[in-house]
Amino acid sequence: MKRLFFSQSMLDTMVEAGKIKVDGNVLTMLAGGNPTFALLPAYRFVRTVDNATDPAGLVSKILSEAELKEMGAEVYMDSVIYRDVAYQADPGFIAEQQVPGAEPAAPAATHEPAADTAQSGDELSKFILDNLL
Repeated sequence: MKRLFFSQSMLDTMVEAGKIKVDGNVLTMLAGGNPTFALLPAYRFVRTVDNATDPAGLVSKILSEAELKEMGAEVYMDSVIYRDVAYQADPGFIAEQQVPGAEPAAPAATHEPAADTAQSGDELSKFILDNLL
């Protein structure tokens, strides 16, 4: 199942452009068969606040709020503290494509990046949506 990361500004831009509709925690593409995606609050780890080493290996990873809570991380606005290390993180949403008639999937707890770390999640998400539309 594909997991894409969207910042709030990217969602707003796509809604204004008439490419998607968001109703609660469900995103619906307004083309290509109108696939739907469940939206989960999430954070993309950008860097450690003090630019120090990243002992947990979280920089460039995307984790849902539920995954962060399970790990014992604390979130405050655009910061996440995990094991006494403060990270700058971009808040947004993970979009998981819903399969008609299937039960929604539980968030993966693998702590793997949801997108190729060579590209930002926004760029990858935009590329996929632009090519799906």
